[in-house]
Amino acid sequence: MKSHRHLGVSFFNGNIQLAEIERGKKMALTNLAEGESSIDFVQAGVHLSAEHPQVATLVAELGSLIRQNKVAAKLVSYALPADPVFINIIPVSTTLKGEPLQQFLYWELRQYYLDAGPKDFIVDAHPLPSTETTVQPNFLVGVRRGMVAFLQRVTRELRLELQIIDVDHLSTEKTLSFNYPEISGHEVALFSVRMSGMIASLVRDGEMIDYRPYRVQIPQDVAKTVTSYLKHLRKKDGASAPDVVFLYGLEVPKDVLEQIRNETETQTVVVNALRKLPVIGKIYQPFTKQNCRFAPAIGLGLRSF
Repeated sequence: MKSHRHLGVSFFNGNIQLAEIERGKKMALTNLAEGESSIDFVQAGVHLSAEHPQVATLVAELGSLIRQNKVAAKLVSYALPADPVFINIIPVSTTLKGEPLQQFLYWELRQYYLDAGPKDFIVDAHPLPSTETTVQPNFLVGVRRGMVAFLQRVTRELRLELQIIDVDHLSTEKTLSFNYPEISGHEVALFSVRMSGMIASLVRDGEMIDYRPYRVQIPQDVAKTVTSYLKHLRKKDGASAPDVVFLYGLEVPKDVLEQIRNETETQTVVVNALRKLPVIGKIYQPFTKQNCRFAPAIGLGLRSF
């Protein structure tokens, strides 16, 4: 089998993360890199377009990082931070299909963005498991077309081929399922920890079935937020706590992890994004040790295969 490589790019706390994955007979990590970025998708997101002056900025920053680390991949995917992306779980009639469904999704989005039209967002929805026969919950994601055009232009300028544009928290699911195959058939809670707050989700069989953002102080509110989310799940579904709590992003102090374990009586783990993924070549050791913030970029690289 001829090997080929795929580059995952994520944006976290003012930096760009790169993860290059090679697939031949086996999957392996061939590159892991990080560099500063002046692109703020949260602040600039509404204004980004293929003509935005920051196209040149990201081309320079990303191109420099690619050259410095001798990245060989020609296929690239991007994980956007969740903040500038519209994400919601909404009830949808099971009778809606095709164009009527698409119109309903745009109507739902316009309840939050009053001036938005079909040309402003790319909207997609995925049905979630449900016992209801007439109404089914759908996971709705809306990304501004200008932001997509911005990344498409950056990719062309770098002479790469665009594969996927996703949300970082969703990309991390692939990292989780690849490195922790034993969670198959179990419900686990996945938490993103960043300076702007936390994102919590419930994952069942590799599929997200619940999603909730939190604006909290980091790190002092991490344990309280995890406990609050698990209580939300029990109240919502009347079910027991997830089997495992996974965290990624900012490094969580050991005493906070222990606090979560004690308060929730749930196994609590920092995502090891290289637990089952072999590493080829020389990669900066601190990155391999602190790989939890690279989880979205690694997940993108894994998703292309």
